[in-house]
Amino acid sequence: MKTTYNNTSRSDKELFCKIVLLSTLTIGAFSNVKNKNTKVESIKISSAYSDRFGDFDKVHIPNKSPVIAKMISVLKPDFSSEKLNDVAEKIHQAFAKYKIEPQIVVAIIDTESDFNHEMVSSTGDLSMAQVNVEVWNKEFTRMNLDLIEAEKLKVDQAYSLEVMAQILHILKTRYEKKDRRWYARYHSKTKKHKHEYLSKLASRMKLLEKSRLVALQ
Repeated sequence: MKTTYNNTSRSDKELFCKIVLLSTLTIGAFSNVKNKNTKVESIKISSAYSDRFGDFDKVHIPNKSPVIAKMISVLKPDFSSEKLNDVAEKIHQAFAKYKIEPQIVVAIIDTESDFNHEMVSSTGDLSMAQVNVEVWNKEFTRMNLDLIEAEKLKVDQAYSLEVMAQILHILKTRYEKKDRRWYARYHSKTKKHKHEYLSKLASRMKLLEKSRLVALQ
């Protein structure tokens, strides 16, 4: 989904600094963590990347609210616990019936809107999920799906995330077998724009990966 921000998101430099800081602070931090109810696993950085964008999008992370909240907190450390838990629960509910890794969802939302539900792009993309209603309603009409309600999208976070889940499910079903990075089509089908978008997603994925919080069971 093509996105133009009214308020510019963090710079690439800030993302890089966060990556370096997290990498330094978290080396081995979770290596021996044990708890009755919680198991934290880390992935081996040396074997994680097969290309510049990495394989973290393929790591299985359960769609659980506490896990999603912790991932959001890595990208949004200033969010209150109440806000983290609220957004995480809505993401959990919206994607419960779809097999889409939550780290992909969190990275996309952060890239698209900086988790700002009031975001409106110059091309008319709305909500935290930055949905272009005009574009997607044409596709929904073709597929005989219920049309997206623009006004509801603006005010209802849960609804916007449900629409996002539906769109990502369509893209995954349609392109996963022939496109390793199918989820980048959420932004654009154009190769150049897709590559630029993947770079932004990769920065966020690396932050999530280096937090070492890969699985919470």
